Amino acid sequence: MSQPDRELIAQVMLFSQGFRHAEILASKIVPFFEMCQEQLSTQSHYDFGLRALKSVLLRAGISIREYLAIGTGNDNAETAGQRAQTELALMVRSLEETLVPKLLGNDVALIKR
Repeated sequence: MSQPDRELIAQVMLFSQGFRHAEILASKIVPFFEMCQEQLSTQSHYDFGLRALKSVLLRAGISIREYLAIGTGNDNAETAGQRAQTELALMVRSLEETLVPKLLGNDVALIKR
C-alpha cells in the first residue's frame, strides 16, 4: 500500500487556510511529526499520523484567520520575512495547543528542547 504524500497534503491545507509560506512550513512540520513518531516513547494514545497532522493544520488555520481578522496581518504593513515569522509562530502555537497536551511529561521535555 502506498503512503500519502504528507508534505503535499500539508502544503495544500496550509495554502487553503491562508498561509503564504506553506512550502516552508510543510517542509518543517512533516519531518517534525516523523521525528515524534520515531523518538518519543511508545504510548497507545499517541498519534502522529495524518489525522493528527490535519488537526494541527486546522488549528493553525483558525489562528491565521484570527490574526488576519484583527488587522495585524495587513498586507501593506508586513514584509515577507515578518509574515513568515508570524506564520511559523502560529504553527508552533498550534502544535502547543493540539499536540503537547496529549504527551507524557518526559516527552514534553524532549519536544521543548
